[in-house]
Amino acid sequence: MVFAYPLLRWIGVMLPGFGAAGAFARPPAERTALLRRAGIALTLAFVVLRAFDVYGDPRGGSVHPGEPVATAMAFMNTSKYPPSLLFLLMTLGPAAWLTSYEEHWHGWVSDTLTMFGRVPFAFYVAHLYLIHAEPAAGRDPGRASGPAVDVQRLFSEGRIRACRSVGCVAWALVVALLYQFCRWMADVKARRKDWWLSYL
Repeated sequence: MVFAYPLLRWIGVMLPGFGAAGAFARPPAERTALLRRAGIALTLAFVVLRAFDVYGDPRGGSVHPGEPVATAMAFMNTSKYPPSLLFLLMTLGPAAWLTSYEEHWHGWVSDTLTMFGRVPFAFYVAHLYLIHAEPAAGRDPGRASGPAVDVQRLFSEGRIRACRSVGCVAWALVVALLYQFCRWMADVKARRKDWWLSYL
């Protein structure tokens, strides 16, 4: 099996992230205002472009009469590999907006999010191996590879409610199972100064 990862486009996403570092060096009030304006602008751009559905993503949205949940899911179903303009707008916009509030949060929620944020690439690589693990009990013997739960098939068969349930449970399990690993990796990065650890 061959995996084609759209490296060039993701580098294009990373570069604005490096460029935005200057915003976090500004005074708190100025930084907060900038992040909120950017987040709202990006999110509104997604809604407008997706509503017209003429540019920004190879997957066109679709309307399912009498099925508002299915219509909403189709509206949000944008291309991640390779990342489309609409996918980036719908993820980076809310992320910037939430970041403007995160530094004012306190308690275990803030601590947990900060911990995961210290090792984003380590979490990403580890979660790929975890979600593609194929327990014999949950795997379809007719499929040669892939995740044990075929979420895309659930969508294609119109099982929206089942897909939402499976997706939420799978997401919670992955996050919970990787928490200790990410906590350990964050501790390693705090203790050591190896240059390559900064990329994890």
